Amino acid sequence: MSEPIVVELRLIEQTFRLNTTEDKREELERAAELLNQKFHDMRRNAPRVEHNKLVIMVALQMAQEVFGLNKSLQEYAHCEHLLQSILEEIEQTVE
Repeated sequence: MSEPIVVELRLIEQTFRLNTTEDKREELERAAELLNQKFHDMRRNAPRVEHNKLVIMVALQMAQEVFGLNKSLQEYAHCEHLLQSILEEIEQTVE
C-alpha cells in the first residue's frame, strides 16, 4: 500500500492541501484539471454569475455526468447478462 502524502492543488481559484497516496496522486491531479476546466468553461459562458453559484452549477453538471455514466454502465451490464444468457442457450441447443 502506498504511503499517505499531501498534495497542494489549485482548485477553482483557491489552493487546497489534500491527503492522498502516491498511487492515487495522478488520478487526483487529473480530477482537479477536469474540475478547473469545467469551471473555466462555465465561467466563460456565464461571466456574471456569482462564484459560489458557479461552483454549484459545475458540481451539478458533474453529478449529472456521473449519473449518466452510471446508467450507461448498468445498461451495459444488463446487455452483457442478456448476451451471456443467449450464448448459454445456443451452447445448450448445439450440444
